[in-house]
Amino acid sequence: MAAGQRRAARRSRPARPGGEPWRRRTFLSGQAVSLLGDGLAALAIPLLVLDLSRSPVISGLSAASVTVGYLMVGLPAGVLVDRVDPWRVLVLTDALSAGLFAALFGFAAAGSLAVWLVLVIAFAAGACSVFSQTALAVVVKDLFPAAGLIRANSVLELASQLSLVAGPAVVGALAAVGSINLALLADAITFAVSLLCLLAVGRWRPGRVVPAGRDGGRGWRGVRADLRAGLRYVASVRVLVILTAVQMVVNLCLAAEKLIVFYARDTLGLTPSLVAVVVTAGGVGGVAGALSASRLAGWIGEIRLIVVAIVAAGVAMAAMSVAGSAPSLMAANCAYAWAVVVASLVNRTQRQRIVPRAMLGRVTSGVRVLFLAVDPIGVVLAGAATSALGGDPAAGVPGGGDRHRRGGGGGVAGRAPGSRPGRWRRA
Repeated sequence: MAAGQRRAARRSRPARPGGEPWRRRTFLSGQAVSLLGDGLAALAIPLLVLDLSRSPVISGLSAASVTVGYLMVGLPAGVLVDRVDPWRVLVLTDALSAGLFAALFGFAAAGSLAVWLVLVIAFAAGACSVFSQTALAVVVKDLFPAAGLIRANSVLELASQLSLVAGPAVVGALAAVGSINLALLADAITFAVSLLCLLAVGRWRPGRVVPAGRDGGRGWRGVRADLRAGLRYVASVRVLVILTAVQMVVNLCLAAEKLIVFYARDTLGLTPSLVAVVVTAGGVGGVAGALSASRLAGWIGEIRLIVVAIVAAGVAMAAMSVAGSAPSLMAANCAYAWAVVVASLVNRTQRQRIVPRAMLGRVTSGVRVLFLAVDPIGVVLAGAATSALGGDPAAGVPGGGDRHRRGGGGGVAGRAPGSRPGRWRRA
């Protein structure tokens, strides 16, 4: 009888947030697989559009689907995530993303693709990604205790960094054999795997937390009131104000990293293979940053680590401007990527810890929109400075100066293909 009572008590006891370790690992594994899908789509969609339209402008627009999505629905997405169950948002967006990419593969296999159709599906998938990334910040806060937040974020960031390397590599290999459409099918499968992982651990997830004291109603006025409440909260917390301002300044000033391909090719005169190695060094640095952030934060503290990483990013960018060879540029790019990923990851963790759960969606999407808004401004300023100073991108970054151009023809600064996206925008 005593044994039966103990079993009944265990059954009546509510599940702990996150449950057993394997459930947390399953959740993180599913999200990591979906991030690989993001890496596949990042190159497959622009290549597909380029094949159909032969227009680099339209291809570039398709590559910016998530950025456009944030600028269009980023703020409403945060309000929605705060109003509903974010776990259901993850489930719904994974299902929609799997369906969208499966449909895109079907149209491609049937030979009935059109540019407008690819763009519509790409922007719809980008909007799904906005909602998913916003909800993910809340769900990670729910599933992982404060001490485990940075480790969980490190796993997700590691998957994101690996996707920047593995995703384009897979798409490139498929394109080389004329099977780029398979990348769309693989993308759909990654979201299906993520969906299955969510469903597998769904019964052990935390229960829905209903926000207390919502500022507005359900209509558009309520959305505006909720947004204002989120902004007022950010403005009222000194640490959040400082971290947000620092990230905006860093995005504005370090947008010069977009010129690294132009700098390596035209200024240093490196061969295409060496340019690729220089860019890949950034991916290696990003992986190292994701692997080391949690341990370093435990040693020196999270806020101190953010300061150290920002200083290191500035030093690395200055080192790029005086690099005179492929090895030195590789080392500087690797260090820069490490520093930016570490700062971004720890900043995200700090925000999850500080912001109340009831408004984390609004704050997360709001600050990301701010970061994205200043990023193109920085790119334009860096490109304009490069053009004004004789086409040498070294003069447009901290510590830069005049350098004899060994390269041949001068491309348009800031438009070189293959430059990797800024990592701070995802913080």
